[in-house]
Amino acid sequence: MHDKFKECLLEVYRAEQTGEIIFEALLKNARNEEERFIFASMLQLETEAKAIMRPTLMRLGLPIEENPLSRQQGIKIGQTFQEISFEDLILNIKNSVESIYLPQYEELATLITEEDKECIWLAKFMGDHERALLLASNNIINKSKEHIKPFTDMLRFPIAFR
Repeated sequence: MHDKFKECLLEVYRAEQTGEIIFEALLKNARNEEERFIFASMLQLETEAKAIMRPTLMRLGLPIEENPLSRQQGIKIGQTFQEISFEDLILNIKNSVESIYLPQYEELATLITEEDKECIWLAKFMGDHERALLLASNNIINKSKEHIKPFTDMLRFPIAFR
């Protein structure tokens, strides 16, 4: 497997770690049950993605333990989000996914240098994962009825809304 793919995969995994910490912070500061459901579902999306990535990471000899820098970055970002309105949080998530994370996640598919079905599947899944988060953010902003359905459909263990 090409080293560039491994590097990018590890960066994506660490971004999931950071995202998980950020969504935990947002969940703690949710102002109502709807926000709580949305942030819990986003947290679940990050957690499940990490679990899905781990077998491939291990096979490629990459670390799966929590990266302290990813955790610190997530805590720092989560703290800056404490006083931001829900609408601005979702807009921030949308913009971050669109400009930073989606391009990085889509890059995975361009770095596969051999016919490794597991890596091909994982690269596609991670791109779909990030596109679903972007679509759901747009849906929330546009007040669509089933706003987070794009990513809750991906969850193996979805969060139930009361």
